[in-house]
Amino acid sequence: MSYQIRPARAADNEAILSLLQGTPQQGAVTLNFERQPDYFRGAKVTCEQPDVWVAEPRDARGKVSAVYNVGWRSLWINGEVRRVRYAHDLRIDPEYRNGMILHRLFRQLRKQLAEGEWMQTTVLHDNQASLSTVASGRAGLPVYYPAGTIETSMLYTRARKARLPADITLRQTNEVDLPEMATLLNRQGRQKQFFPYWDVQRVRGDDYFYGMGPGNFLGLWVKGELKGLLGFWDQKAIKQTRVLGYAKGMGLMRHLYNSHSMLRGGMRLPAPGGVLSYLTLHSLVVENDDPELLRLLLDHAVSFFHGRFDALVCGFFANDPLAKVPARYRRRLLLSEHFLVSFDGDPREQLDSDRPWYVEVARL
Repeated sequence: MSYQIRPARAADNEAILSLLQGTPQQGAVTLNFERQPDYFRGAKVTCEQPDVWVAEPRDARGKVSAVYNVGWRSLWINGEVRRVRYAHDLRIDPEYRNGMILHRLFRQLRKQLAEGEWMQTTVLHDNQASLSTVASGRAGLPVYYPAGTIETSMLYTRARKARLPADITLRQTNEVDLPEMATLLNRQGRQKQFFPYWDVQRVRGDDYFYGMGPGNFLGLWVKGELKGLLGFWDQKAIKQTRVLGYAKGMGLMRHLYNSHSMLRGGMRLPAPGGVLSYLTLHSLVVENDDPELLRLLLDHAVSFFHGRFDALVCGFFANDPLAKVPARYRRRLLLSEHFLVSFDGDPREQLDSDRPWYVEVARL
């Protein structure tokens, strides 16, 4: 099979969406991770500067048999802001997986990367096919260096009464708070690895912050000083997790599970074709990584969004002490493996070892 591997164009949108719809995640619940209605709008949220490529069969013009994005984001690395690529959205049409297409894609990727340049990527722990591929050591593939396990928590919302200490104020932010928010985000970001660089003025309408505004944060003030932030982002307009079907016997279990969720809180399972109801959290920062401040923010969020969303999604590296806080809530836990990818040696050797690692699940 002969392919043309080329940069994606706006005209490829429908073909890319069709490819994404045809590559679901199988299991007891078959899920599809979609980017309706505009793949490129979502690509501009995942990466500040997308770098999307497609494989087009030469005998089927207009068809997309594979796609990937290795765009750049601005991150704090060793206390400095750097542009780092994030490799994601690699999808190959099942009809073409037995050929040389993967080898061809990686050969093209090699041309795109500058000498010594490395990328981040994540692979779901349950995606054993992809994990076995990246660990194969096959000639022509870059090396995937293991760089931590990410715990993504779907915290079930529920009504609860949380009392705040007398010296703490917790409320939704507004335009006036932006300078103070910028100071806290960049002070905390400089201390961590992979924390996104924040120019909070961009929340007023930038493509990278599509659907976000100055009020999309909960702020926590201690004695009048901003000490914690929790961003929230409804991303249904750019990406969806759709349930395509259930394994045999799951139909009855779905109704029982949903009844239980209504009583105790939980992720309600929609009928086939429906989408999961969740809100994505981002920019979770607290002064001195104080777990008690994070607990106060999450307590408030779990109650504040109850009735509007079934769950709140947040993520931490497993070795982050703050990862112990979401474990105190009723939740569904998803594990992902994080890798640094390079053709030119181990990037982990370039990283300061004393800085905690951060993951922004809203941009995965």
